[in-house]
Amino acid sequence: MSTAFLRPGYTPPMPALRVRLNRLGGAAGTASMEAIVDTGADMTIAPEWMLEQLGAIKAIETALVTQWGERHPVTLYLVDIEINGLRLPGVYIAGDENAADVILGRNVLNKLPLFLDGPEEQAEVLDKTAAKRLRARRG
Repeated sequence: MSTAFLRPGYTPPMPALRVRLNRLGGAAGTASMEAIVDTGADMTIAPEWMLEQLGAIKAIETALVTQWGERHPVTLYLVDIEINGLRLPGVYIAGDENAADVILGRNVLNKLPLFLDGPEEQAEVLDKTAAKRLRARRG
């Protein structure tokens, strides 16, 4: 299932995927939501209030460095993430008190066979058959 790029407030439109954040190993989770696909971000980020409301496990106090080189304190939480029916267990997400959106960084994106179709403004996690076929073309 593909997800349309986000349009409101983003020029050009931003790639997005439908995600659900779940408590580690548990059934409790957030509602399904659109998350920004950011291949330049090292870490996945979510609003801290969302992770606290979920009851996510606080793991590490640390800092992220913005693209402008500024250090920003964050807490890393451990959660399970569902993306298009695929569950990624035990993923670190930075809880940011200033965040308004969930941003999928490379710590999650590098685990996915992801297809970004800019001209059609669609993002999709590929199934195993499609991913295998595309990987074979590289050979």
